[in-house]
Amino acid sequence: MEFIKVEEQQQVLQIQLNRPDKKNAFHPQMIEELTSAFQSVKNSAARYIHLCAAGESFCAGADLHWMQSMKDYSFEENKKDSLLLFKMFETMSQCPLPITAKVKGHVMGGANGLIAMCDIVAAEHSTQFAFSEVRLGLIPAVISPFVLSKMHKPAARSLMVTGRVFSSEEAYKGGLIEFKGDEVEVDEFLASVHKSILTAGPEAVRETIHLLGEVENCFEWEQVRDLTTTAIAKKRISEEGQEGLTAFFAKRKPAWLVKK
Repeated sequence: MEFIKVEEQQQVLQIQLNRPDKKNAFHPQMIEELTSAFQSVKNSAARYIHLCAAGESFCAGADLHWMQSMKDYSFEENKKDSLLLFKMFETMSQCPLPITAKVKGHVMGGANGLIAMCDIVAAEHSTQFAFSEVRLGLIPAVISPFVLSKMHKPAARSLMVTGRVFSSEEAYKGGLIEFKGDEVEVDEFLASVHKSILTAGPEAVRETIHLLGEVENCFEWEQVRDLTTTAIAKKRISEEGQEGLTAFFAKRKPAWLVKK
């Protein structure tokens, strides 16, 4: 990988954007690397993924040279380019593991799609966000379904149609991020998240991620009812479910916490 770093340690798969000299702006090769990294997660023994970035900014959005080249692309070339970006977000949305993220500096344009696909995002107070596409005469088309799956709709609409810069406070109120604080507070929050995920049943976490993805794709309550009740019924009689309940009532640690 040339533009991202992937490292697995302490049961965490860390994916770091690594173009600090360009504020981690993404281009086709970085997009392909991110897509590949998230596709490979199914073969990982990690418990969750942590997304972060080198340098002072999380991601400035699309690379300027890439954007400039788009001006001369045909419809077909632009469509192919857009499908590449959509595939990355879609792959993240289908990730079988929880995704956390630490953001700082700038989160511009398509970078908001990246964090919208994360389950838990912590941002430093000074972080600036923007759906800047409309200010360039473009539209936040590819990221829109992914952002709307996380953000409160009124907030997303307001910010997308104006393209204005907004703060971590607004991002928090709008549902785009889950925590805001200074660097120390952000690290402490993420450390608590790490502990929480690692004390949960590994299979239960994966199955919850899978279930939530299926629920989001359901449009009929009958289907949702069958999906959810079947899922919990299966989990209650599974080996891990049984161990978790037994350990709880026995006031002891479950087996997954005492394994070496």
